[in-house]
Amino acid sequence: MDVVYNHVYNASSFSQNLIVPGYFFRTDENGNLTSGSGCGNDVASERPMVRKFIVDSVKYWASEYKFDGFRFDLMGLMDIQTINEVSAALKAIDPTIIIIGEGWNMGTLPIDQRASQTNISKLSNVAHFNDQIRDGLKGSVFNAADTGWATGKTGALADVLPGIVGNIDYSSSLLNKWWTSSPAQSVNYVESHDNLSLADKLTASVKGISPAGIAQTSQFATSVVFLAQGVPFMQAGQEFLRSKNGDENSYKSNDATNSLKWSTKAKYASTVDYFKGLIALRAAHPAFRMSTTAAVKANLKILKSGDNVIAYSLNGKAAGDKASTIVVIHNANPGASIVTLPNGKRWSILAKGSKIGTKVLETLAASKISVPGQSTMVLTQ
Repeated sequence: MDVVYNHVYNASSFSQNLIVPGYFFRTDENGNLTSGSGCGNDVASERPMVRKFIVDSVKYWASEYKFDGFRFDLMGLMDIQTINEVSAALKAIDPTIIIIGEGWNMGTLPIDQRASQTNISKLSNVAHFNDQIRDGLKGSVFNAADTGWATGKTGALADVLPGIVGNIDYSSSLLNKWWTSSPAQSVNYVESHDNLSLADKLTASVKGISPAGIAQTSQFATSVVFLAQGVPFMQAGQEFLRSKNGDENSYKSNDATNSLKWSTKAKYASTVDYFKGLIALRAAHPAFRMSTTAAVKANLKILKSGDNVIAYSLNGKAAGDKASTIVVIHNANPGASIVTLPNGKRWSILAKGSKIGTKVLETLAASKISVPGQSTMVLTQ
């Protein structure tokens, strides 16, 4: 469930403000409402009765309506103690409840009190959206024409690699913009309801891209985040190349813009099948879902590869996987690239080109492999 506790539509007429005027919202030194949210007001989550209202509210949603996850809008505007009390209350109801949020470092609270990416080590059982790998793959969400690593910007590789390991403190060679305490705190994605859909972003940023090119690039970019360590995330309709006709802020747009066009599911059946196979592959292999920093550092090895290629191996045996070794290769080049494998023994290929899943596509005994352009390959032993 998407919950927005950081601001309201109209502070003066909001019910809680009418009960106790001046208590529910933050004000500056002149008594004016702050607007870190950009919506004219900021809810004072740090005040005891506001905190109680928020905690009691999520408990009600979870206990009465059985919601199994909550996505907090602009979580970085809220305070650490409130979010930790929310987490504790929800986990007491159901330990499997997921709590994710926008941890952007923003707002009017002192920096050390914000439930933001910069303070994620102080948050318990909470994950934040990873904007570093998002923008690294497709380009800045604030510039429609900007490209990312998946669409030709070679230098953006530095923003993709930290996301591969869930933005943990993996190595000083990775240029993290923020650090998680465990990979489970990183929500990896390339599309959400905000900003352009991925299909619209590709149309805006890649000159002359064809429908087939949009499908291929969507599959490629999505495979990077779904096979990375952390929590994978997708928007409804992403699997059939959802478009909102270039509308980047459609919260107030009509149904024609926001509705899911189910007819396109059949039109883009190959991409739907790719998403199904991608999800099945991740679900079948625990090595893609390591839960601690120590496990990732011990069992994920970044391999030497050519320009514009990401390759890494996973120690499946140590991660409790049925595969002893898994190799993942992402080739962002337009053409094929030759990649050296860890050994020349027999490999089973589970992902190649537009095909991916749990079934073996082909086998080979070789120490090198040719990976098609703008695609992901997964091999196991």
